[in-house]
Amino acid sequence: MRIIKKILTFNRNMKVKKQLIGIYVIVILIPILIIGVQLTTLMCNMVVDRAINEACVNIERIKERLNEKIKIANSVAESIYVDGKIAQVLKTQFEDSAQIVNTYKDLTIISTYLMHYEEISSIRIYNDNLTLLNNSQFVRATEDIKRSDWYQAALARDSQMEWHLKYDEIRKQYYMSLIRALRDKQKNLLGVLVINFDPEKINRIIKDEPYDTMITINGQVVTTSGNSDPLYEQLDHLRELQVEQNKNYKIKVSNDTGAEYIIFTSFTPAKTFNSQVEICMSMSVNSITGETLKIVRTSLAMIMISLGLSGILILIFSKGFSNRIILVRKEMHKVSLGDFNIRKSIEGNDEIGELYEDICQTVESVKQLIEENYSAKVQKEELKRKQKEMQFEMLSSQINPHFLYNTLETIRMKAYCNGETELAGVVKKLSKLLRRNLEVSDRSVSLASELEMIEAYLTIQKFRFGERISYHIENEIESEKYYLLPLLLQPIVENAFIHGLEAKQGSGKIVCSIKEQNHCLKIAISDNGLGISKERLQQIQRSLHGEQIEERNRVGLKNINERIKLYYGDMYGITIESIEDQGTTVTIVLPKMQEG
Repeated sequence: MRIIKKILTFNRNMKVKKQLIGIYVIVILIPILIIGVQLTTLMCNMVVDRAINEACVNIERIKERLNEKIKIANSVAESIYVDGKIAQVLKTQFEDSAQIVNTYKDLTIISTYLMHYEEISSIRIYNDNLTLLNNSQFVRATEDIKRSDWYQAALARDSQMEWHLKYDEIRKQYYMSLIRALRDKQKNLLGVLVINFDPEKINRIIKDEPYDTMITINGQVVTTSGNSDPLYEQLDHLRELQVEQNKNYKIKVSNDTGAEYIIFTSFTPAKTFNSQVEICMSMSVNSITGETLKIVRTSLAMIMISLGLSGILILIFSKGFSNRIILVRKEMHKVSLGDFNIRKSIEGNDEIGELYEDICQTVESVKQLIEENYSAKVQKEELKRKQKEMQFEMLSSQINPHFLYNTLETIRMKAYCNGETELAGVVKKLSKLLRRNLEVSDRSVSLASELEMIEAYLTIQKFRFGERISYHIENEIESEKYYLLPLLLQPIVENAFIHGLEAKQGSGKIVCSIKEQNHCLKIAISDNGLGISKERLQQIQRSLHGEQIEERNRVGLKNINERIKLYYGDMYGITIESIEDQGTTVTIVLPKMQEG
């Protein structure tokens, strides 16, 4: 009903001609435009989805054909590995060349594999047997070869198979190669087997693909068809997207020639270690939708004509509104520049007129708030100035810290020379404590240094009160590793002493416990002093939770809690537990930070 009322009110402030034009645009033009765009988009998406599905099928076919050839290489490698004749040749120390030549003639297993499997271009065994002659099958492993990545990888993987893109030093070209170390039954190295695939046979797998295709092994390009540059540029991103092997992943990228889809899959060849074969396929959207371009152009032409007609109609329809909207914008622009002297009203009783009235009221309210805020700010700045003056006067009256340190050091040395070692130690701790408190900044400090300051403070109090006071620090962590804001612990220890132990009859004890719990630092400071009444404890806890309560003695505890929450977050802070006449425990929970 509210919408109907607004429409009726809107109509009452419009001409009949404009009402008709508006109805035409809303009821006829806009639905036709939406339907046209939707149909065109659906048609293109259908063609693209069909092409993507086709590409996924092609990639699976390529993967299957590669796996067939990989299985052949695996089978050959297994046969050579267990072949006793080859092992005997590699271990035999031959006495003359004729014996080697005759042995090579009798050893026909490698030649047989090359004859039966056209996919295999060559089989080479790199060895250290100095009596063997180099040929296409047995190759001396030079120092350069031994230092190569593929050779070292073969040695590191014991007898496991690995795939590499390897440069063949005999034929001077790169091959997709299966590499495996050959060992005897005692695990002694006999040589390194290399089975090179024929590049032409691999090229045939993707030669007739309708889209740009690339095959890589361990990130190195084995073969490509078409333009592989976009595929190689997106390879790292595709690896990040693929969270599971043997599944197809796609991304859409844009370049100078338009948008394109890239289909990607990877798999680890059977019986191999640490080898990754990747297959990428790129499809240009323009080439995919080539057959539908005529329909798309026709649809676009119809849409453009509709847009042109609707644009003219909209101009006519909105002419009555545009002038007032421009006027509102200009007036608001003046407000944004700080000029609040705008006109009091604009013509019209529709929503635009009402909106401008609200704007005028808002501007008046803002002006009033600015004036009030300016007055409050002047008062606040005046208060800050007075506080600075008071701080300056207080600082002016303080003793020079260097004079204080030097005096304490003189007292300590005097006590030490007189044999008062205990007094000298207390003076030294007092000097360190004063220096730390005077030189403190907002930078984080180590937990170990904070514990050292606590111990210095408690040692001084122990010296003052003797057997009445005792303390114990239970540290279960490596405090040098962790950092925290300065002056978080000492004020709490001081509170425990002043409010808990100082007025207590008899002996008192303070225990500081530091441990890790739930990935946090938990620091508990306990005393067996006077404790806190239930009413007072509830006031303190409400204050720690942000409630404004008149505080005197506990303002330090509240400030520490606020510092922790502002710096580390609301999940950290202080909790307090106390039983009257039994004692108080203050617990601080902090994150484990290992940087200062």
